[in-house]
Amino acid sequence: MPIFISKSIGQTPNELINEYKSKNPMAKKVSFAGRLDPMAYGKMMLLVNEECKLQPHYIGLDKIYDFEIVYGLSTDTYDILGLVTGFTNIFNVQSLYSIETLDLNTYIKKFEQTYPPYSSIVVNKKPLWEWSKLGKIDTITIPSKQVEIYSLETIENTHTFNDYNDLYTHIIQSISNLSEENKPKFRFNDIVDSWRDTFETLDIRRSQHLSQFGPYKPLIKKYRATVSSGTYIRSLAHQIGKDVGCGAIAMNIRRVEFI
Repeated sequence: MPIFISKSIGQTPNELINEYKSKNPMAKKVSFAGRLDPMAYGKMMLLVNEECKLQPHYIGLDKIYDFEIVYGLSTDTYDILGLVTGFTNIFNVQSLYSIETLDLNTYIKKFEQTYPPYSSIVVNKKPLWEWSKLGKIDTITIPSKQVEIYSLETIENTHTFNDYNDLYTHIIQSISNLSEENKPKFRFNDIVDSWRDTFETLDIRRSQHLSQFGPYKPLIKKYRATVSSGTYIRSLAHQIGKDVGCGAIAMNIRRVEFI
């Protein structure tokens, strides 16, 4: 039977496998069914020894995720482990109205989802993330995959931030969970610099910095989605940000269950 095990924030699936094998010497061969990005956490399915042959059977299972969307920020990875590409002041009537009246039912459907620029799908013998790091992503056609969102709903978010300084601290702490070996692979120093420069330049970390609606506070909503295999939650967050017109990134993506 498959082994279900929890992956932590900052850990890669391969690191999780190596950790499992170090604790279980009888596990000579281990694979996973269903990748999780480094910043995502939660349930992983490991296949051990002879079970590895059944990977095609398990890899297509549907999944449930809880995740947060941070409105007003954009990155090149669509989550917090990316270079900041934009900040939009959401403290205006139009932006807040667009977010508060967002009809989640419009996303419950089958559709072609384009792979995010920083993903592992291979194009012309290179993964997309390598094309992106080389600055040549525009020279290739980014593939897409048919996925389906079965349900999408807003849920209570007990994870709150008093101001943008709290959000900044959370982001840096989260991405700092990468292993020292993996930090260079994931552009850690450049990403930290990008977040620092963004918050300092825009001066949005000051809780006393006021808008007509009061102190600037991050607008973060939490959602639960049931999706088909291969659906990128961070791409969904990115699309929602485009639709409401202010940009958005995914944060604290947690895989709840395989179904």
